[in-house]
Amino acid sequence: AYLVDDLKTVVTNSKNQSLDDEYVVFDIETTGFSPLYNKIIEIGAVKVSKGEIVDKFSTFVNPEEPIPYRIEQLTSINDGMVIDAPAIDKILPEFLKFCDGAVMVAHNAEFDVTFIREKTKTILGKAFECTVVDTVSLARALIPNLGKFTLDHVAKALNVSLLHHHRAVDDAECCADIFLALVARLEMLSLIHISEPTRLRCIS
Repeated sequence: AYLVDDLKTVVTNSKNQSLDDEYVVFDIETTGFSPLYNKIIEIGAVKVSKGEIVDKFSTFVNPEEPIPYRIEQLTSINDGMVIDAPAIDKILPEFLKFCDGAVMVAHNAEFDVTFIREKTKTILGKAFECTVVDTVSLARALIPNLGKFTLDHVAKALNVSLLHHHRAVDDAECCADIFLALVARLEMLSLIHISEPTRLRCIS
């Protein structure tokens, strides 16, 4: 048996929501790693309610600057694919409306959430405050022997399909399936709410 410390890195800003509540599992692609200086070029998200995927959000975002070559090589997103897309000031309000009231879920969530929080503050002048679940930390708690917790590695361990890695909507759909598989394991442990002080006992 493995005892994992309280889930500060798994869930932040918990309001003790039920696992049957509404969740938005999302992923972004960006021009770099800095939320202050780099731009979002793609947002993909799926909405999960009562354990089922019920809606999808997917769009390119025009960064209004050239996409770096290394990012094009990683994501296969080039300037021609985003040139006719709306800029972030048009896309962000639509995305926030899609997410309204939901718990946010992402793989290595700090990266994605930090970008959305920074763009919401600087572009819209608002605070982005929500409950966030990180599937990396959740996978570490529930399948501790896996060793490697990249999205593709966790997907393989849980028999989840990942068609086009580093494309936002495909990564979001994969992450949603991972999240649902991990939620099923939480339910087997009789856990029905997300909460920061919750402690998991994982049986290997």
